[in-house]
Amino acid sequence: MQIKLFSNSAQKFKALQGLAIAIQGGTQHSAMQALKTLQASPMFTGKGWQDNFAKLEHTFKTLDPNYSVFSLNGNSKLPFVSFSSLPGVTCPGAGECLDFCYSFRAWRYPAAFMRQAQNAYLMRYAPDSIVKALHVVDTSFKGLQYDVRLYVDGDFSSDNDVKFWFNLIKTVPNARVYGYSKSFNQIMSYEGELPSNYVLNISGGHNAHATMITAIKTLSITRGEFIAVRIGKKVRSSDHGKPETVKALRQAFTDKAFPCPGTCGTCTGKGHACGMQALKGVPIIIAMH
Repeated sequence: MQIKLFSNSAQKFKALQGLAIAIQGGTQHSAMQALKTLQASPMFTGKGWQDNFAKLEHTFKTLDPNYSVFSLNGNSKLPFVSFSSLPGVTCPGAGECLDFCYSFRAWRYPAAFMRQAQNAYLMRYAPDSIVKALHVVDTSFKGLQYDVRLYVDGDFSSDNDVKFWFNLIKTVPNARVYGYSKSFNQIMSYEGELPSNYVLNISGGHNAHATMITAIKTLSITRGEFIAVRIGKKVRSSDHGKPETVKALRQAFTDKAFPCPGTCGTCTGKGHACGMQALKGVPIIIAMH
């Protein structure tokens, strides 16, 4: 389990991380106690927080999801079906990425944090709810292919997580699943046949040694590296793909690479680069944001 070090001015985030730690590393009882502590905290008296804490409490008590397990409608940056969990505490391979991880920004919004927390809780205590939710999604596409991003936030937290997802992905062959991961030890532990409809991007900022990266690159599911590049300043989401940003990326990363335009599904005429084995071995780069 990896823990983000928040500044003293981020007391709310520190408190929320306490609940995240209890969900991922504690018992059902300790998770409930951590939730009760937040419900009583003067930092979270607002109606938005209290209403969403109540929804999460219901899930803790019943194991029924109160938020959609998979996001179906996407957004302007990610028009795909997607799944998220808690960042940091589910990311055993996290290294320097914890310093710039954008996933924690979602904790400003009660519902976004609770969805992550709910899914992390279900992964531990009611994984069948996730199986059911994905099969409902799959049925809704009526035999058509569709894209799924696995772990917009969070990562495979354990060997069991990898086994769960890889076995589940193989049951929905019309789903073109892709993701970015640093959980290399956990992925390498998988002993079954790898899912042909899953594409792995090696996420930068990991804590792995070069020998592990060499090994993970040999897997049939691995497309290549996805690297956040420092260009001397942080950029806004709207800056990705702009000529000046691409130029700065090229100057900072001189090897052959594919610059990410920031909006999934728009980068090539044949599909999105991160899900294409046609770009196997080609690093995809994005300005750190």
